[in-house]
Amino acid sequence: MSFEMISCLTKDEGSRQLVINTKHNLEPAPNCCIYRVPRNLRELNEKAYTPQIISVGHLHYGKEELVDMEKQKKRYMESFINRITIEQWEQMLTFIKDNEQHIRNCYEEASNLGSIEFVGMILYDAIFIMELFWRYYDRNLYYRSDLLLNRKALGYNLCMDLLLLENQLPYFFLEKLYNLAFVNPHRPTFLDLSSIYFNKVMFNGHVPQEAVVIHFTDLIRTALLNNFPKVEDAKCIGDLPCAVKLRESGIKFKQIKRECLLDIRFKKRNQRNIPFLQVHELQIPVLIVHEHTETFLRNLMALEQCHYPMDTRICNYVLLMDTFIDTDKDVDLFVDKGIISNCFGNSASVTNMFNKLGLQISMPGTCYYELGEELKAHFNNHLNHVKGTLKRVYFSNPWKGTATIAAIILLLLTVIQTICSIKQAV
Repeated sequence: MSFEMISCLTKDEGSRQLVINTKHNLEPAPNCCIYRVPRNLRELNEKAYTPQIISVGHLHYGKEELVDMEKQKKRYMESFINRITIEQWEQMLTFIKDNEQHIRNCYEEASNLGSIEFVGMILYDAIFIMELFWRYYDRNLYYRSDLLLNRKALGYNLCMDLLLLENQLPYFFLEKLYNLAFVNPHRPTFLDLSSIYFNKVMFNGHVPQEAVVIHFTDLIRTALLNNFPKVEDAKCIGDLPCAVKLRESGIKFKQIKRECLLDIRFKKRNQRNIPFLQVHELQIPVLIVHEHTETFLRNLMALEQCHYPMDTRICNYVLLMDTFIDTDKDVDLFVDKGIISNCFGNSASVTNMFNKLGLQISMPGTCYYELGEELKAHFNNHLNHVKGTLKRVYFSNPWKGTATIAAIILLLLTVIQTICSIKQAV
């Protein structure tokens, strides 16, 4: 069906009315960036990919369980339009009119909505997001009167809904509307606002200003991968031992503070230049695990499976952690070393989560191939197991080490004294 463009805009004592009809094509575009999560992944945990309080875009539009937030969208719309001029409003409408088909093409699944309903939907969603980000940025002014800001649990659930792969608007569209509405050069960029709002789930990562972002799920992935280079011609790791077994071979685990969550390194260093006391240390940045961690990771992994099938660094990280975590004892080891901050309160929940995250995930290889080969070479050296046992039993702390050395010296002195006594007797 096709329609001629009709655009009507009136402003009377603060009221504005929009009527737009445009040509549209319901065929899906080949170059999209917003996807339905593949069925094989969705069946593993339906809730992890489904919005709980708000719909954004057309994939979950119109669900009855999300209707309450539609009222909040209207309130945000009223606040937003009272802040801008009629000229800015007209520019925003013109931009939407000119880019409706482009926006539709960003979705893998075509929308059956007519032009008026589709444009109205994305307009409400876009303005809600811009208003939310602006209020969060200037939250000291809005904190007392806005439930989305002063109720932490609700605010965090909203944040997680805005990260879901199926619950997105194209980033170029949001950024352009923001630039049309906030023309003051002294205001933060939309990328700044986005990074501030999602800072609590970025694990200290940040998005460079020059980065090309396709939507919010991609924004988080970009932040996590910043300063963590892509590995060309990645290969697969096989038969990598779990954390407890690696510890038995003498490897120590250390929580390390780095900007990149994925930056896991295997380091060797000497202590007092004594080869026997050489430390083999696996350095892993801290991961906070709570009720939303699985949703967070699953959507990033789903994005890679759909949009970045040849660059699956987030999947690589999750599957490496899954390899390290085989049983609850592995989780206990990571918690003891500060590598995992377990907000569940029990190790079984963390073990179960990681053991399921890797299911139905395909990868061309892993960026941790060299790391894995080093760990396997160390583990397969029987001498490292012997040294690891000696260190763990007799040199696990300064007191045991001192007592062990004293016992060895005493034993040597006893042997020498015995030999000397035998020689004198002879």
